[in-house]
Amino acid sequence: MSVAQFHLERLKEDFLREIAWVIANRVRDPRVPPVVSVTEIRLAPDTRNATVMVSVFGSEEEKREAIVGLNKAAPFIQKMVAERITVKHFPKFYFKLDKTLDASIHLNDLLKEIKDDLV
Repeated sequence: MSVAQFHLERLKEDFLREIAWVIANRVRDPRVPPVVSVTEIRLAPDTRNATVMVSVFGSEEEKREAIVGLNKAAPFIQKMVAERITVKHFPKFYFKLDKTLDASIHLNDLLKEIKDDLV
């Protein structure tokens, strides 16, 4: 791993931690539920853009509303995180729903179904 890659990975970890803290403690949008898990940060190599993958518990409509609320709050979240992390080019945050947890739960349910059928 090169020094640049190490720096980028470290920066992603810092962003992940700080974004999660801001969402949990400072975001007051009623569309954003109290528990939102920041699962991954996809940071552009030039650090000007970051896709923030989040997992939200609830119905599909609640998940969509949470993403709308988070993207609406993105400038506020960026400002709060920028007070805690210093980088040359602070990224613009774009929030997207991480569906890997839903997929793994669905796969687990299917495996349970198959197991029950085999017994």
